[in-house]
Amino acid sequence: MGLSLIPFVSRRHNTVNFFMRHTAKELWNTITAISSAGKKKGRQATRQRPRDLNRARMVGQGVFTATMPGLNTTVSPDMLAGPAIDLHEHDPEIQKKVDSFHERSTKRSKERQQIKLHPLERGFSSGKVPGQKLGAPAPIDGQTFADFESYCLEMKRTSNMTGNMGRKHSMNALMVTGNGKGTAGWAVCKAPIHQMTAAIYQARQRAASRLVHVELLEDRTIYQDFYAECRNSRIWALRRPKGFGVVAHARLMKICELVGIKDIYIKVEGSSTNYQALTAAFFTGLINQESHQRLAERMRMHVVEMSRTTHYLPKIIASPIKSDPRNDDEILPHERITLDDFYGEGRYPLSRQKPEPFWVKSQQHQHLVWANHPFRNHEDVRIRLLADSVVPRWTRTERRKYAQNLHERAMNGIVPVPSGIGLSEYKLRPQS
Repeated sequence: MGLSLIPFVSRRHNTVNFFMRHTAKELWNTITAISSAGKKKGRQATRQRPRDLNRARMVGQGVFTATMPGLNTTVSPDMLAGPAIDLHEHDPEIQKKVDSFHERSTKRSKERQQIKLHPLERGFSSGKVPGQKLGAPAPIDGQTFADFESYCLEMKRTSNMTGNMGRKHSMNALMVTGNGKGTAGWAVCKAPIHQMTAAIYQARQRAASRLVHVELLEDRTIYQDFYAECRNSRIWALRRPKGFGVVAHARLMKICELVGIKDIYIKVEGSSTNYQALTAAFFTGLINQESHQRLAERMRMHVVEMSRTTHYLPKIIASPIKSDPRNDDEILPHERITLDDFYGEGRYPLSRQKPEPFWVKSQQHQHLVWANHPFRNHEDVRIRLLADSVVPRWTRTERRKYAQNLHERAMNGIVPVPSGIGLSEYKLRPQS
């Protein structure tokens, strides 16, 4: 079948512009070229590379394969009568080449796409690396870390100005690893730019080689409240009862999980974005902890605890074993301090008083306060009477015994049984 080319040729005028005066190489050079100063600063790695936009676009290939003399085929003497286009069936081999090219071109872009994680697998930085679980470290000198887990606390780009190469960029990774049973470690490592995985791996291995053991009270919390600081970051770690949970900075929560701390409250003051300083300060406070028994042996004194749950009654939790406790005359005046002053260096976290509600100064509230003023000390008197065994404790067991005794007396006829809804004088109205 022969088809003339003349009807399909359209003539246009005034279409010569900037993009038609230059070749594709010259056009790509306008956006991909880089100066010598830019090469020294490392801008060449971030520049876009030229791409052949006409690749896999062959003349005459489409739904039907077209043979065009002078374009995709040579001109033979038989075609001198006039240009013509021959249409025939599409070649499947050519289609396979085109499909393979598209797969290669899109493969790299798919690799760059971020992997969508499950919400439970994401960290505190959404889909980014910081906060995600990165597995156990690799074995070091035959020592395996099967029960360990690692977290990335920070991943950032840093730069260093050099004399000959200019500003050199690198990736900085802060990693912490632990087994959740009191053993943990942390480290910071750098790697060349665009090598985030290498920085994470090196930091994780270095953290595994710098493990420390932290003693925990009842395998859930710290022994005593402590204060620690690093640079402009200050933290107060406060011990909490069982079931309180971990209330702390997002990075410190991950550290508590790897150490094995389950009940703690940590208050951060100063800089809360310097994560390396926060990590260093918290680990310093954990390492400098002292168990109650070691404190008693060192001070030759009894360690006494007074908690709110026991109405602040003293309770001895540790006593010296290797030596006898000191008498009151042997204890110096500056040693008569609480554990908060002993370990907290006399520092206390800043506590701001909450503003009063709007209804505090209302007339109704003032009248309620005036009405309850005579009974303001009843709760303290009740606690003191219970502590001195003057009044029996009205516990749930005692209430159950009282109800059972009252029930037996009513069934034996000692106590009259109420005839109504708890009222002994209630009588039914006679129906007329």
